[in-house]
Amino acid sequence: MEQKEKRVKIKQERIMKYFIESAEEIIQKEGIESVTIRKTAELAGYTSATLYNYFDNLTHLVFLATMNHLENYNKHLYKSVAKCKNSIEVYMSVCLCFSEHAYSEPDIFELLFFSQDREKFEEYTNQYYELYPSKEKETPQFLNTMYHLNNIYSRSFTMLDNCIKDGYLNEENANDFNDICLRFTKTIIEDVKKGNLTKNEAIKMTMKYYYQLFGFYLKPEYKKILENYYKKLMKK
Repeated sequence: MEQKEKRVKIKQERIMKYFIESAEEIIQKEGIESVTIRKTAELAGYTSATLYNYFDNLTHLVFLATMNHLENYNKHLYKSVAKCKNSIEVYMSVCLCFSEHAYSEPDIFELLFFSQDREKFEEYTNQYYELYPSKEKETPQFLNTMYHLNNIYSRSFTMLDNCIKDGYLNEENANDFNDICLRFTKTIIEDVKKGNLTKNEAIKMTMKYYYQLFGFYLKPEYKKILENYYKKLMKK
């Protein structure tokens, strides 16, 4: 019985991957807005009805298809934080790396990080890593923790948690800072999508606001660390 169940699971995962890879192909060629159930099913060689046996809806399918786009982000992020000397530098490096990638692919990063289907985020993420277990191994541990959290505020707050532990911030200030940053980042992503801001304009604006706000909430004796690292980052 166990062998039969194992074969069924392998078959299900194989078919899901056909759909996911077909949706990703459409995204690469035509953009995320061009993905439909019918088009994906046809490209994968199945019917739309079959696709619905494996996915809740179109958002579920697109979410899994876009998770692959985190690979380059993960690699870049790992390199960005590798030489950081403290949690303030880590946080600012993460912000810059996220901005560079998010504003290059705003539709995809908006879905992955600001999806309205938040109650399903953790379930879909876990499902993706079950289908592609090697991807999780390639991801830095602190990112794995962040991706597996269900709430956008909790995911973002993991980036500030070490700043609290290191004594740079108190928790109340970190919560306020986190909330403000998420709200304006989402707005800037929308402006990039609409063409109101270029990628470079959006990066400069985001980093300026992060720097100013972080400096406001940091304990006074640590503001110089932030100032020096911000200057170093923006010279690159």
